[in-house]
Amino acid sequence: MTGEIIAKYDMAKQEYLDRLTWNGVSKTTQKNYETSLRLFGDFLRETDADDIYEAVEAWKESMLHKGNLGSTVNSRLTDLGIFFGKASKKSFPKKLRFPDNPVEDVEPVKVAKRPYDETLTDDQVKMLYRNEPYRGARLWARTYAAVMILVNEKLRNSEVTSLTLADVDFRYHELTVRHGKGDKFRVVDMCRLTETAIHAYLESGIRPANLSDDDFLFGSMRGGKWSNFSSQGLSSLVEHHVKEVCGVSGVRTHALRHIGSRVCLNAGTSLEELQGALGHSSKVTTEIYAGRIMQRRRRESAQSVLAARDEEARRNQTILDAQQLCIAIRKQA
Repeated sequence: MTGEIIAKYDMAKQEYLDRLTWNGVSKTTQKNYETSLRLFGDFLRETDADDIYEAVEAWKESMLHKGNLGSTVNSRLTDLGIFFGKASKKSFPKKLRFPDNPVEDVEPVKVAKRPYDETLTDDQVKMLYRNEPYRGARLWARTYAAVMILVNEKLRNSEVTSLTLADVDFRYHELTVRHGKGDKFRVVDMCRLTETAIHAYLESGIRPANLSDDDFLFGSMRGGKWSNFSSQGLSSLVEHHVKEVCGVSGVRTHALRHIGSRVCLNAGTSLEELQGALGHSSKVTTEIYAGRIMQRRRRESAQSVLAARDEEARRNQTILDAQQLCIAIRKQA
């Protein structure tokens, strides 16, 4: 989470707590609010979520992972929701005001479970791999390529939006993340499905061919200029894409990072290898984000997910080869 958002939250929190005192709220109630808001503030400082909406959802899952009762988690979320409700009103100081209440869309806890275990089932992940545009998906190739990077290479939202074409190494099958969390540099392996998805996106013409390799990989033309996506813009595209493809609402970019981690971990990737791919400084963070190791039948299911990924990569490559052949034939004609 950016320092700017954390600083704004801290100042808004203090303003809110001061108002509780001015309004004569009991000291016990004030202490409860203060505890919930302090805990969320602490979480903001350690999370790699890209925006406040994903941070709230991730905080909920983190509390569950640490063994908090569902009732406790719901109570903390209620306190946070009341705070953001007040902090999004026009009566709140403008410079400390939030545009809306990010807790409103968070579902209360029903059954305590580890993070992101069932956001998408393994069968739904296989659906996500399929390069089959739904009706009305005008810019399918662009979103599909971004989704493949998120779920297969498990990059953060901000890392995807910052990618340039120069960061994609087709020869060595690698993606370079130049400015990860804490401005850290890392190189991650690029699976064949992601590679073919990026190739198909570049062949689609959505990204103008006259751009340089140093221009952003993903973006859109605005005012005659190529501009990269905002964090919120990419999240919205991904959320719509997953809803159309898998029928599941509310899946944002950060969830795909966790889902991809879960599949890899259950398919046999070591925790240390996964930690490096995710760019985590602590193995504890990787354990929380990856979710639980499944029983044997679920491990076998994860292996089948990777097999489906490889099969879709072969299918994509066949289509790309056919397209190149058609181009060569037309040039000779």
